[in-house]
Amino acid sequence: MKSFSISFREKWFLSIAAAAILIFILMEYLVLPYWDSFGTASGKIETQSKRVTQYRRILQGQTTVRAALDAVQRQVSQAESRLLNSRADALANAEIQGIVKDLAVSKGMTFRRTDLLPVKVVSPEYTKVSTRIEVSGAINQLVDLLVSFESGPKILFVEEMRISPLRLGNAKDKQVLATLMVSGLKNTDKSAPDGSRKL
Repeated sequence: MKSFSISFREKWFLSIAAAAILIFILMEYLVLPYWDSFGTASGKIETQSKRVTQYRRILQGQTTVRAALDAVQRQVSQAESRLLNSRADALANAEIQGIVKDLAVSKGMTFRRTDLLPVKVVSPEYTKVSTRIEVSGAINQLVDLLVSFESGPKILFVEEMRISPLRLGNAKDKQVLATLMVSGLKNTDKSAPDGSRKL
């Protein structure tokens, strides 16, 4: 029987083949899957970092928006503090008449009469309350009264104005008769029935 002997060269090839098979198995089942998962993880990390950056931008934007909203709310509160105090229409009518009469008298004018005008809803939040007044006095007193409407503690504005001399024929007489329609705003009375509010 012939003995089977392996030459040094064949041993060398076999050891290289075994090493190649071992390297292939290691690469196929250990290194390459780890490398693929590393690449996937790297892609996920990049995606997550972009997402975190976007979230930070959104949060910074929310802070800016929140600060702007707070500033606007403060301005609205400050402006609303100058509205008429009464929410009920009848009370608001009485309030505006009292304010206008007090301002006219404080400027030295003679308060002649006042008329109630219908209350009008100008928006879901605000209602306009108006009164028509007739006053007489010197022209400079009338100017002071008009200025006090804008600079007073309550926001009042003149929507109509008719001025005529108190006595005709005397150019030096500065006495005038003025009819003014003065309006102010109040918060809408939510408890009033809808039919009682006029647009």
